[in-house]
Amino acid sequence: MTDSTESPQRTVAVVDDDPTCAMMLDRIFSRSGYGVVVFGSGEAFLEVVGTTTADVVCLDMGLPGMNGLETLRALKQVAPALPVVLFSAAADEIHKDAMASGAYACVPKTGAWAELRTAVAAAIAART
Repeated sequence: MTDSTESPQRTVAVVDDDPTCAMMLDRIFSRSGYGVVVFGSGEAFLEVVGTTTADVVCLDMGLPGMNGLETLRALKQVAPALPVVLFSAAADEIHKDAMASGAYACVPKTGAWAELRTAVAAAIAART
């Protein structure tokens, strides 16, 4: 039986400019039963945040233009209840700023996919 936090109606928005990483996250979350929408920049996601059905956002820190923290802060102005899991190669260094800016979690990008999946599931569960 599938856990209700992993039902197909739950959607993860992946915001990452690296096509390989975005494709991998799409595959990981799809195989876990989530719907996935992918955006290549923070600006692209912010343009549609009011119309997307995302239940959680996986946000890369190292984005061109608006970086992850800037995108997080802008997102919290328009959708304060939408949980954001920030991921970064420098997660330990930005953790304090990420959490102070409203992130649900900040996890390493260096292949810690199970940790990211766990953080996403917890963020969705906390929201419902």
